[in-house]
Amino acid sequence: MNGQVVIIGAGVAGLTLADRLSEAGLRPVLIECEDRIGGLARSFRYPNNAIFDIGPHRFHTDDPVVHRYIETTLGDNLITIDRNSQLFLFGKYLPWPITLKNVFALPPTMMIRAALDLIVPHRAATESFEDYIIEKYGRTLYRAFFKPYTEKFLDYTCSNLHRDWAEAGVNRATIDKKVDTSSLGALIKSVLFSKNPQTKFLYPKTGGCGTFCDVLAEKVRARGGRILTGAQVKEFAVEAGGKIRGVLTSSGEEIAADYVFWSGALDALRLLGQASDDVPRVHYISTVLFNYLVSGRISQGFQWCYFGDADMEVDRISVPRNFNPDIVPAGKEALCIEVTCTEGSDTWNDPFRYDCVIESFLLHARLLKSLDHVDDMHVERVRRTYPLYALNYPRKIRGLFRWVNETWSNLALIGRTGRFWYNNMDHSIAASLRVADRFLADYARGSLARGEAYAAEDRHLEA
Repeated sequence: MNGQVVIIGAGVAGLTLADRLSEAGLRPVLIECEDRIGGLARSFRYPNNAIFDIGPHRFHTDDPVVHRYIETTLGDNLITIDRNSQLFLFGKYLPWPITLKNVFALPPTMMIRAALDLIVPHRAATESFEDYIIEKYGRTLYRAFFKPYTEKFLDYTCSNLHRDWAEAGVNRATIDKKVDTSSLGALIKSVLFSKNPQTKFLYPKTGGCGTFCDVLAEKVRARGGRILTGAQVKEFAVEAGGKIRGVLTSSGEEIAADYVFWSGALDALRLLGQASDDVPRVHYISTVLFNYLVSGRISQGFQWCYFGDADMEVDRISVPRNFNPDIVPAGKEALCIEVTCTEGSDTWNDPFRYDCVIESFLLHARLLKSLDHVDDMHVERVRRTYPLYALNYPRKIRGLFRWVNETWSNLALIGRTGRFWYNNMDHSIAASLRVADRFLADYARGSLARGEAYAAEDRHLEA
């Protein structure tokens, strides 16, 4: 065993793992299908000198190990910023997480109905998103915000979504654990009797969030590791017993492998393994970014904002300047508009057809004073930004993971995409650090375990 490790995917999970393995003396090879590293955490720099992340990326963690790792990686190239996120509802910009301002912005009849939901709670009959939200927050808020936003976002009915999407989504949107979102009553208590959380984020001083991945990549290369971009995995060379001994790339190169860590798409892995129709399929949602540079500054002040109404064409907008003013040209405003869709949809295939719709929305949302103020616009298609947690996804993902483990003895699934895991960057970092510790301990003993032994995440899929 010569310690050759191949990592599929050069996003946060893959690069964090590669960093730790290369630090211990191994020389991992990363294979990235995109033409640049970073995965869902990469940044786009345009000739106008504006830098855009894929939506509102930033670092926030309560894990001291992860916090220290981020600080060590970025060093002096790091700033601390306050949070300002908002929700656009009933034609108003409201603070998010919820505050008294949000509560008093509700129409009086809605406030009465929401109060009645507290008095006469609904008990969930299924594991669906719909039942979960109605039980926790009441039918009124479900119909007013959760249902229209979610069904627009995923193009999937809430009654056929699993409650895990609700739990993960609320946690990812709230971020600060001091805000109790376990129920409507707990949320109201947080609003009435707790101070508004002063959430702090870490962000690179120069460049976008992709700088974090760039630094890790430089360290991996400096230690003798390799990173192949714009490369596809075409085939695994497999020995008896399901042990992968080599990875064949789209360029024809075969890379020797003692172990493979997969952070890529699970549907691609099904194709490589020639899975039968009995092996479950899972699905992802993709995103089209409309990255605008406009004249003047917006007055709303948010870093990112959710647009909840079903008839709004936009899901979320982030403002890069409010993460770091230095990544936007002076006197200009950058707006990152996110529209989720499926690959192959009209939005995905011909997004420029919708730029007029987007710009009309910006006028309506008071984020653009005139169409003449648009200086520049770039479209980015980002694949598999979210796992689709259909109601039956736990059974499917267990079956798919079982097939992976039975097919290959030395392949482990990691990361947001590879684990079909709705997480944030800090979760991917934490998981990869744990994976690296386990793997290196086994490697030092000269006895590597099967792939499932190196799974690490905070979501559990027990039967």
